[in-house]
Order: sequence, then C-alpha cells, then structure tokens
Amino acid sequence: MRNRKIILDTDPGIDDAIAIAVLLNACAENVKLILTSYGNTSVENTTRNATALVALLGAVIPVARGAERPAPGGNGTYEDAAYVHGSDGLGGMQRGLLESLNIKKAASGDYLKLLHDAIASEESVDYITLGPLTNLSGFIYRYPEAARKINLAVVMGGGIEKGNVTADAEFNIFCDAESANHVFSTMPDIMLVPLDATTKVAFGMPGIDKISSAGTKVAGVMASILRTNYDLCAAYGDAGAVMHDSTAVLAYLYPELFGFRTGAIKVATEKERYGKCLYDANGGNVKIADSFDPNRLLDIIAESIIKYRGTG
Repeated sequence: MRNRKIILDTDPGIDDAIAIAVLLNACAENVKLILTSYGNTSVENTTRNATALVALLGAVIPVARGAERPAPGGNGTYEDAAYVHGSDGLGGMQRGLLESLNIKKAASGDYLKLLHDAIASEESVDYITLGPLTNLSGFIYRYPEAARKINLAVVMGGGIEKGNVTADAEFNIFCDAESANHVFSTMPDIMLVPLDATTKVAFGMPGIDKISSAGTKVAGVMASILRTNYDLCAAYGDAGAVMHDSTAVLAYLYPELFGFRTGAIKVATEKERYGKCLYDANGGNVKIADSFDPNRLLDIIAESIIKYRGTG
C-alpha cells in the first residue's frame, strides 16, 4: 500500500460508491480530497452522493464540487448513465442517506484552485480518477507546475478492444475525449484500468447477499445499491453488478495482484470514432492492467465492506 496522499476524482455512481468504501477502508487517512464531477449523473447528484458516502463511512475528508460538463470544444453529446445508476446515481438511495446522516457541505467555487491548494502543500500525491478526465485535464492546463507533483495517475476508463457507449468508446473517456487525450499525452506515469479488465469483475446475487448478511449499516446500504445495479447491469447483458471502479482502486492498492502491459494511449477525437483508445505497444507512459483473478478481487471488495471499520 502506498503512503503518499491521494486525490480521489469521482462521479458516484454505484460502482464509485463501492470503490470509495474499498479505498477508505484501506487508507482513509491518506485521502486528502474527494473531487466530484459530472458523469454517471449530474455534478449536483455526484456531490451529494460523495458527501453522503463520506458521512456513512465515518470519514473526515473534504469534498469539493468539480466540473459540471465536458471542457469546451468537445463533442457536445454527453449523456449521463442513469440507465445503470438510477436518476440519483445511487439506485434511489440518495434521499434516505441525506435524511439519516450528518452531512457536511461540500466546497464549491473555483475547484481547480481548491485542487491546487490540496496538491501544492504535499511533496507528491497520487491521483485516482473514476469518472471523466475533465477535472484533471483542466488542472494540468492551469497549474502545470503543481501537476508535476502528481506521481501517478490511476485512470478507470477506456477500452482497448471494446466500448460500452459505442463499439469503440468507454463511457468515462467518451464523456470528454479531448480532456482524456490531453491527460494521456502529458502525464508521465499512468495506470490505466480499462473496460477490457473491469467487466470481468462482477458480483452475482450470492456475493451481494453475503455482504448484506454482515448486518451493518454500511453493508446494508452497499448491498442495496448493488442489488439495483445487478438488475440494471443484467438488463444490458452484463454478468452481474460490474465493479469497474473498485477494480481500478484495487489495482492501485494491490498492484502485485495484477499483470500489466506498457504502451502509449492516444484518444481519438474525430466524430467517427470519438473516444476510442488507440494503443501503441512501442514505449509509452501507460501501464495497462490486463490480467488478474476476478474472484480474488471480488473477495477483497466484499471483505472491505463486511469488515468496514468506519462508524456507519
């Protein structure tokens, strides 16, 4: 496990919620800031969800509201993923969480300045992004010197051989391919956990029921949103409740459990193949997760929730 401070950039989102629980269970004390984004639902919803999850998990971590739309000049066709996450992003659980928990208000305003202040005070940070890359790209443009303090960028996104929005493009990258391409072309060290890998990690109902049986509030909430996600994912032909974002978090926490290949990634921005990740094996700055034991990852996710040490 790494000892550097962590910035978590996320758009919760059911699988983001599970990933947040996994990360905070492992190293909440290292997470310096949670920055939200549009993506799975509106930034209003993702920010409410992030603050609710921090309270549920008993953490003391600042949350800041980030980008509300793709960067100017993109394809302009962004649509959220309510068909998988529900209209509130948490499968209908948001209202109950907001009513039952002591929620701290998220910071708003100039989120790139807030991000700068969080990073500038550290010797180095790791940056985990589970949604569109708009926040990170904007930060690199405005604060290139501070961006050099990002030791590693962990990206859940993209598809080398498959997409889930189009045949070529994965959702997070498709939201803002221009920003994604900027990040891949400028960050010196990236760990990419693409759709090709994450779709292999999916909870069936027995795994969800095991989490529910723990009987804690955290386990109950997580099992409930997983059941909703299971039904929605199954309707789209997935093997179960797919743990895209938790797979990325686990690749960061336990890289020894993964095999990686190294290369360069360019993201297509032309209309015909917008958001497609073009892989070049000759050199490059990107380590791509491509082999692991899915059952081992599911066990770690379940254990992280069942044994959660927070106060929820």
